[in-house]
Amino acid sequence: MSHFLLSVIHALVRGLDRLERLILTVLVTGMVILAAVQILLRNIWHTGFNWAEPLLGMALLWLTMLGALAATGQSRHISIDLAAAFLPKRGQAILRRLTGLFAVVVCTMLAWAAGRYVGFQSEMETNILLGWPLWKYYLVVPVVLWLMAWRFLVHSLLPAAWLNSEDTPAESAGQGRGGA
Repeated sequence: MSHFLLSVIHALVRGLDRLERLILTVLVTGMVILAAVQILLRNIWHTGFNWAEPLLGMALLWLTMLGALAATGQSRHISIDLAAAFLPKRGQAILRRLTGLFAVVVCTMLAWAAGRYVGFQSEMETNILLGWPLWKYYLVVPVVLWLMAWRFLVHSLLPAAWLNSEDTPAESAGQGRGGA
């Protein structure tokens, strides 16, 4: 790949990482504020918003999924590196690519199943939260799983070419394991 194309991909990844952090920050802040207001309303004035708890539940789902996506993008997801510790550098790189490709398959299968589930939910349209059917809130699950599959694929295919090093894109940006 050309250096220009790698630079464009690198800039795109960094921009998406920043956007993810912003969304996660806004989501956590909004959840804390809404939960605090709900607690005050219930304990002091014996009232509250009847939509707050379901909305906080959906926000937690979004926070979990987007947090997993951010962790995947920074190569800070859960991994078991026991076998890699006993392999030479080349073996570690091959194992990292193979496990990344396996993760692509798993995320793709989960995304497909989650998409079917959301499709079934959309046919029923039984519950509504703030004027939206619940299936629209659940769309985050298949979308994030597809994006995670994409990130695992990119990390599996590009690590050797990424800025001419064995670093993952996140590690090249100084955000990987041990980074800031």
